[in-house]
This record gives sequence, C-alpha cells and structure tokens, in this order.
Amino acid sequence: MNNRLILSADIGGSHITAAAFEEKPSGFSIGTVLRKNIDSTRNKDFILDEWTSLFKELNQDFSNTCVILAMPAPFDYANGICHIKDQGKFIHLLGVDLKKELAGRLGILQSQINFVNDAKAFLMGESNFGKVSGFKNLLGLTLGTGLGSSMKLGDRIFDAELWSTKFKDGIAENYLGTSWFVNWCRENLSIQVKGVKEIIENPNLLSMALPAFGQFSKNLAQFILMQLEERQIDAIVLGGNISKARELFLEETVSTLVANKNNLPVFISDFGDKSALLGAASHFFGQKVLLGLDQES
Repeated sequence: MNNRLILSADIGGSHITAAAFEEKPSGFSIGTVLRKNIDSTRNKDFILDEWTSLFKELNQDFSNTCVILAMPAPFDYANGICHIKDQGKFIHLLGVDLKKELAGRLGILQSQINFVNDAKAFLMGESNFGKVSGFKNLLGLTLGTGLGSSMKLGDRIFDAELWSTKFKDGIAENYLGTSWFVNWCRENLSIQVKGVKEIIENPNLLSMALPAFGQFSKNLAQFILMQLEERQIDAIVLGGNISKARELFLEETVSTLVANKNNLPVFISDFGDKSALLGAASHFFGQKVLLGLDQES
C-alpha cells in the first residue's frame, strides 16, 4: 500500500495541533504542523467540525490514513469514549463516541481512528527523540490548561495521573495549571484573565503578576519533591504552554530543588507542540501494517 499517512493530533483544552506523517522508503516523515485555537466549552458539533476541518487542511483522501489523537484523561482510549467532566473543558463531549463521530465525518473505518493519553504521548516523543532519551526513569509534566503527567520507568511509559493528587488545600492541577494564574489575578489584582499568554503579552499586567510566577515556581518545586519521595526519577521534562514562560519560574524552581539537596536535571521540551504528535505517531512507526488500513469495509 503506497503513500500511507499517519495523521497525529494533540488535543488540548484550548487548541488542537496536528500533522501528517507520510510513509517513505526510509520511514515516516513529518509534514506541515497546523494549530488552531478552539473553545472546548462549545457544543459537540462545533468542536468536531473544527477538528475535522483542520485534518482536511492536512489531507484530502483519508482512505490510507491512520488517525491517532492524543487526548487528556479521563478517557476510554480503547473505545474512544470521552469521560472528561468537572474540568471546565469538553463539557459537551462527555460520553460521546468519538471514534464513530470522527469516522463518519472523515468517511473512514472506525478502526482507522485511535487514541492515546496526551501526557503519555508527550513523554514518548521526548524520550524517543529528545535530549532526555538517555535517561532510564523520567517524569514528564505538561503545564497548560490542566496538569498532565507521565512517567517512564525502564521501558514502560504511562500516564501518571497526578493531576488530582492531594496538594496543599486542594489538588495539584489547581496549583500547576492555568487556573492558578486565573485565580491569582482575580483574587490579588481584581483582574479577569484567560491564561498565562494574556499575562505575558501585557507588560503592565506581567509586572503586577510576577509574584504569581514566584509562587508557581515554589508550588512546582514542592510538587516535584513530593514525587521524588515516592519513586526513583533521573530527570524531569516540562512541556505545555506554561513552560513557554520558563524564564519567569524555572530558575527559582531549580534553586528550590537544590536548596532541598536535590540536583535533579529539569529540561524543557525539545519539540514543544510537536512532542505529543511525534509520540502518538510513533505507535505506528516501523509497522508494515497500520491499524485498520488493510481491513475491508
């Protein structure tokens, strides 16, 4: 079968990033990467139509395409059923059979559509292709709309599901995701913001919100130290949109770790938005048969 594609997408609470990997004699090569901001609180049809319109910008004929989406938990990855609730995102996708919905929109078999945990896909991309590839045991944290977490222990990579870990007066996600900055600005500045990007793009607002990043760095260090008490970790890699503001918190995070007698290396993602795309698509790299493509309809 010629010209087979892997269409890989990373689904976040505020965006979708996607790319097509084309089969070549030497392996699969990545093509154009597209990103679209999407309000995940909108209705089901709006969200799925936005996803499929982006896919169709990358590819017109899906008959020889395997689609794999990196989705946040909780999610039934085998069957494609969304179980996300009470997280302020995808509220109209709860219980939706996304395999069936997307297969209908793309005109393909449901078996051609697959799902993987987004945090796991992120760490697969980083550990297989990035600067942390030489470490045996890794902790991956994606800091964005929510908190994604994954671990690599030897040859096994899995979703660590740390977002709901008890932390301070609540759970970890409340202190290490977008909601931390939104709540801080509302409570301390009486200003309503949507996220970190809005803060860092406004110099006046940023100067007033610097203490939020200072406290965030301490929260992150404290959370990391908690994980180190429970398991052997050789290095940490950070991704997600908040990590793009690393100059505002990373140095203090590392210094706090050092002050607690821990010199664990902390890296920022090599690939940014591409990490989860590479990790998700790598499920099929090297396979002669891509799932679903050789089945009869």
